[in-house]
Amino acid sequence: MTDLSILLQSKMPLAAWIIDIENATIPWFNEAAEALLADSLHDIESGRRVINDALQKRLAVHLRELEEGAELPFKWPFIAKDGSQYQVTGSVISLGKSRKGLSVEARPCVSSAALDVSEQHQISDLLPPKLNSHVGLLSQFKTLSFGVFDKSGQYIDSSECFSQLFGDLADIRDLFAVSGAANSFIRRIAKQENISQEIRLSTKHGVRWHQIEVTHNTENSHVYLLVHDIQEKRDHEVELYRLKNYDILTQLPNRNLLYQQLESALSNAKKRQREFGLLYLDLDGFKVINDNFGHRVGDELIQRVAERIKGSIPPTACLYRLGGDEFVVVLEMTNNTQELESIAYNIKQSASNTYLVADMEMMITASIGIASYPSHADDIDNLLKNADAAMYRAKAMGHNMYCIYEGHMAENINAHLTLGSGLRKAIEEEEFVLHYQPKIRLPDETVVGAEALIRWVHPELGMISPDKFIPLAEESGLILPLGEWVIRRACRQLQEWRESGHPPIKLSVNLSGRQFMQADLVEMVKRVLEETGVDPEYLELELTESMLMTDAQQSIEKLHGFRELGLTLSIDDFGTGYSSLAYLKKFPIQTLKIDRSFINDLGINNDNDAIVKATIAMANSLNLKIIAEGVESRSQVDTLNHYDCLEVQGYLFSKPLDSVDFLSYMQSNSINNACAVLM
Repeated sequence: MTDLSILLQSKMPLAAWIIDIENATIPWFNEAAEALLADSLHDIESGRRVINDALQKRLAVHLRELEEGAELPFKWPFIAKDGSQYQVTGSVISLGKSRKGLSVEARPCVSSAALDVSEQHQISDLLPPKLNSHVGLLSQFKTLSFGVFDKSGQYIDSSECFSQLFGDLADIRDLFAVSGAANSFIRRIAKQENISQEIRLSTKHGVRWHQIEVTHNTENSHVYLLVHDIQEKRDHEVELYRLKNYDILTQLPNRNLLYQQLESALSNAKKRQREFGLLYLDLDGFKVINDNFGHRVGDELIQRVAERIKGSIPPTACLYRLGGDEFVVVLEMTNNTQELESIAYNIKQSASNTYLVADMEMMITASIGIASYPSHADDIDNLLKNADAAMYRAKAMGHNMYCIYEGHMAENINAHLTLGSGLRKAIEEEEFVLHYQPKIRLPDETVVGAEALIRWVHPELGMISPDKFIPLAEESGLILPLGEWVIRRACRQLQEWRESGHPPIKLSVNLSGRQFMQADLVEMVKRVLEETGVDPEYLELELTESMLMTDAQQSIEKLHGFRELGLTLSIDDFGTGYSSLAYLKKFPIQTLKIDRSFINDLGINNDNDAIVKATIAMANSLNLKIIAEGVESRSQVDTLNHYDCLEVQGYLFSKPLDSVDFLSYMQSNSINNACAVLM
């Protein structure tokens, strides 16, 4: 309750008035003050400036230093017209909106004493102007919104500010936007409760939040309502809450709300012996897009991905953005991990379709890790950590996949980070080698090429396969210097074999997505060819469908640049991407490689047989060479022979070989051509 409320509910037998120091005005005084100070009041309108600048500054200093309710550290005397002597005091009150004012009272003294002229002038500075006696008390408030009602809620009187805010009222119930709130309010004032609360009231400018204070006058049963608009304060608080708990870019809840939900889910699961789980998502190759197209394009892609993911999860699941290209999906009350796998599958299928961003058709996939309580962790931090570890495993397995957490994955993360710290040094010191897996021409089963696989010869860990370090190179950006090293090393190998008298061999280098987005890639390849003296006819570049479809138009321009250099171009893992026949005709390529996923069930799955047969027929009609990878059985060879597939590769014929063993293999199989490809 404010000092003003206390003042108004009392009998107020003393002469009293209020000073608005900031505006240098007297917004209110009582009848006792008007009678006492009649000779000192000037015939001017209420609310005009009545305090001089010097006094205003002096009083303002006291207001800054004193708290509400505190009295001024001085008193002053006053002698009325009839000779009565008074002692005048002042105390600090609230005028609303963090503003302070001064409540002044004149108390009669027992004895009288003469006052000098200067003291009386000082007193006159604090007096209000004369008011018209017919004007109601509350009509004199200029800065406070104040209304008076009877105990049943009927309107009696109000300040001008109150009337301007709420208009003409008949009943206190008219203030409320909700009838239930009005009825509850009436019941409380019927019990003569003093109320102080925040509530929504209906104003002439719409429904807004207000701070209200209600006091009661027991003598006349009047209800005093002091109202302060706090809508801007509420809006500010809401905005601060959103800034703290929601991602600005996607409007998704952020890490703060994620932890709140996980704490709640964990508590509920423990009490009711239930399960809950989460999916940890990381976009594959997002840094490539950010680096090559800029952050505006990257931000728009993140927004599109967030919308797509949100639309592919059930209504009971919640999606959060942790930052960058990382998201988390939480599902409470799961019955088993199959539910989480189903969500992961839907996200994978939906998110990997093309996105229209900045007038480009872009593609991006997601790697997803799955963990659930209590199977994989019994606390929040470990649950998130293990889901993250499963996500890294999915990324290491080739992207656009999901994995459920297993115990050894946490150890793999540590190894993953250890390898990452040594990767840059490994590139500088050339700790890598190329191995070659032969390609076989089916009619006579002779070697006509090879696929080269990069290996890291770690000084402590030994031979490390590409699936362990290529994702690290992609994430860190080191794939660019590593990719250039592979192209240069392949060209040097060509020269070494030629200078040793071996027949010319065509080497194919498989470009990564990040590398293909490199702005000066064509110029870099041209420079390496010139430095090594290799004929471009013997260098082939392999690219994936998804890589080409990230920006199809730019891909076409870059591919034509390679063709102008005289290079051969091949699409690797054909059938797993999303390129249309229209784009396939526009890409200046010479070779299609059928992905091993279609070869695995060849002769077993009729759908795969139909896809492989149709792909071979299409390639032949377009005058494209075709090769099937992952051949591991004679039945697969027989089927591919029947479909007129001319080239294959796989463990049925040979595993990857180092350069020395590969030369021996070529010589023993009457090689006519050879080809090397980086994975």
